[in-house]
Amino acid sequence: LEQATSIGSETSSRNSEVIHAGIYYDRNIMPYKSKFCVEGKQLLYQYCIERDIPFKQCGKLLVATDADQRDSGLPKLVEYAKGNGVHDLKIVSMEDIKDPYSDVYEPNVKCTGAVYSPSTGIIDSHSFMQSILAEAEEHGTTLALNCRVEGGRSAGPNVILTVDGEEMVCDNVIVCAGLHSHKIASDILSQSNQQSSVSKQNQIPRQYYAKGNYFTLQNQKQPFSRLVYPLPDPRGGLGVHATIDLSGSTKFGPDVEWIDDAVINPYDIDMNVDPNRAKSFYAAIRKYWPDLNDDNLVADYSGIRPKLWHPSQTNIDKALKDFFIATPNHHGVQGLHVLLGIESPGLTSSLAIGNHMAKIID
Repeated sequence: LEQATSIGSETSSRNSEVIHAGIYYDRNIMPYKSKFCVEGKQLLYQYCIERDIPFKQCGKLLVATDADQRDSGLPKLVEYAKGNGVHDLKIVSMEDIKDPYSDVYEPNVKCTGAVYSPSTGIIDSHSFMQSILAEAEEHGTTLALNCRVEGGRSAGPNVILTVDGEEMVCDNVIVCAGLHSHKIASDILSQSNQQSSVSKQNQIPRQYYAKGNYFTLQNQKQPFSRLVYPLPDPRGGLGVHATIDLSGSTKFGPDVEWIDDAVINPYDIDMNVDPNRAKSFYAAIRKYWPDLNDDNLVADYSGIRPKLWHPSQTNIDKALKDFFIATPNHHGVQGLHVLLGIESPGLTSSLAIGNHMAKIID
């Protein structure tokens, strides 16, 4: 069931289209992200090869811009990655990056050192989604577009969904509705006739929204041959990074623009990119590419990350920085499974998440 006129028109199509290696996620705090990203990366590359999905394993440099980041931040990333089963990272020096004979040569990058990730890549996410849809339909799936789930309730072993005013009786419901997952699940729980479900509904965390804006480079030669990332942004993102697409163009972003925690409906969010945000982009990008010229960034598009925490909160549970998969054990409604907070690395993790959900249903 898809309320839009096509699949993947929101979060799935408004991102950086990066295949992540599995570097950032402390497996003790974010076990789902650390596990699914590494497994999903391998599955995704194999899927692309088998089904001729456009992709490029271009690699990535995570750059340090001061001595503290070089001496502390870079080794910490390598240790996180090793804990997740990613053993192909290596710390490289500024001299390595400037050496035209090295395998990490990026003459336009300014840094004090970097971590090189050879297994990071980029993918044509739209081709990927269309391929998944085609394969699903070959196996008997029916896609219903323009069908809005308005709510539902539990009925014994079943979940009854209300879809555009009509009722649909389901053995199992998987709510993987991106920005709308929390609202749909909350509606089902609040309308449930099972007292146990009502009493447990608060165990499903609420989603908040963080907008990420992108700018495209114009009127200047493309500066990089691989992805270039700063170290992760403590406010909730991976920093304003440089991404090349499959055509060779360069875009920068996303930044982190937290939406007021009073906003419940994602359709109330202005998706336009404020050109005035370019000022902070120039400052962030010039830390690792000082040769960026004035007026060469043009506002492009934005995406929304579904988050399970908000900076306005105090004493934030670190576990809420992970994906959250709510099963009947969490909320008491038999047959109801809810995916919440599926932000980055959701694209990379998608096939691994699918396998996990299949095992739960089976």
